[in-house]
Amino acid sequence: MTFSFKTLVLGRRLGGGRHNSLFGYLVDGLNAVGSLLIFSIMAMIVVDVLSRNLLNKPIAGVAELVAASIVMIVFLQLPSTLRHGRMAQADIFIQGFTERHPRLGHGLQTLFYLAGAYMLMVIYQGTLPTFLRAWERNQFMGVEGVFTFPVWPIRLVVIACAAITLLQYLLLAAQALVWTVKGGAPHAEEDRP
Repeated sequence: MTFSFKTLVLGRRLGGGRHNSLFGYLVDGLNAVGSLLIFSIMAMIVVDVLSRNLLNKPIAGVAELVAASIVMIVFLQLPSTLRHGRMAQADIFIQGFTERHPRLGHGLQTLFYLAGAYMLMVIYQGTLPTFLRAWERNQFMGVEGVFTFPVWPIRLVVIACAAITLLQYLLLAAQALVWTVKGGAPHAEEDRP
């Protein structure tokens, strides 16, 4: 078994035509962490509601943690959403257009992926200074003396997942560009990088 950049990104073909790669495991692992965070938030809200109603003692910081977690969940699950073709787009047009005009359709997909990569680059560049500021100044959320937690882990998740999603967009753009040149894609849904 040889290791190469292609193995890292695209991986080896598994049964059913699916690819297995380290990058794919990373993306799907982040998705799993986001799902666990959703479960944790739901459990925390249920415990807080029960504590408020049965014991008349709310749990401090639940609202702040939920608000911060929502942002992290979105960015943790964004790369997997894109990788597995679940990103919202007007499929009605592009699918039919690509079937009739494969080169032009895949060319449009390339532009779509490059536009997405650009947007994630903007998010990354916009969040990096706020992460550095939060890290240097030890910024926190919450009410001092009641419940506080640092802001930098949230921002770190955002910039890390934005960078990973940016890479995923670039991989999909490269694949769509290859399909544009070749004039079509055999089993397009199975070969997503």
